[in-house]
Amino acid sequence: MKKAIILSLLFVVSMTIFNSCKKKSTASSSNTNPNADLLDIEVPYTKLKTLPDSIAAMQWSLPIELNDTFATKVDEYLATYGAGITKDKIVKIAPLSMNATIDNANAQTLDFIDDSVKVYVDAYNGTNPRLVATKYGILPGAKSIDFTIIDSDIKDYFNSEYMEFTLKFNSKINQGMLANTTFITNIKFKITAKKP
Repeated sequence: MKKAIILSLLFVVSMTIFNSCKKKSTASSSNTNPNADLLDIEVPYTKLKTLPDSIAAMQWSLPIELNDTFATKVDEYLATYGAGITKDKIVKIAPLSMNATIDNANAQTLDFIDDSVKVYVDAYNGTNPRLVATKYGILPGAKSIDFTIIDSDIKDYFNSEYMEFTLKFNSKINQGMLANTTFITNIKFKITAKKP
């Protein structure tokens, strides 16, 4: 009889433990993933720009700003994901990677840049630029820069057909840039949008 009571108690305790574990696992699995209703779209841009003017080698450093305009093409990229994905569904647009390279056909290097470059993005003819990338410590003789991306949401700049990029740097003392230097810019953005 004692054995039957002990077995009954063990059965009741084990069922209680089993049911409490079952309830816990059900509660945790009922949490939905907040990102399940989102779609990530990577948008690559490549642009060539030839600067017709030279930067003279001088015995002092000057602040330089190089501006360029990009077509946002957001509608074009969203359209490839079917009906229902529109600009109003965009949750965030963030830069993923950025690189600037001098065309190999040109003898120019990046030696005319004094140590660092900052990249800003703004709406076309905008007045509110946002820092999105930096590069510190450019090696002598380098022809390419891989920027460090600053995590930021720049979706508001994609509302118009074009946006502007600005590179800001100081010229290096006694280093110049040849006229007709061609830069190749590669940028990748991630668009996060609500699924239709």
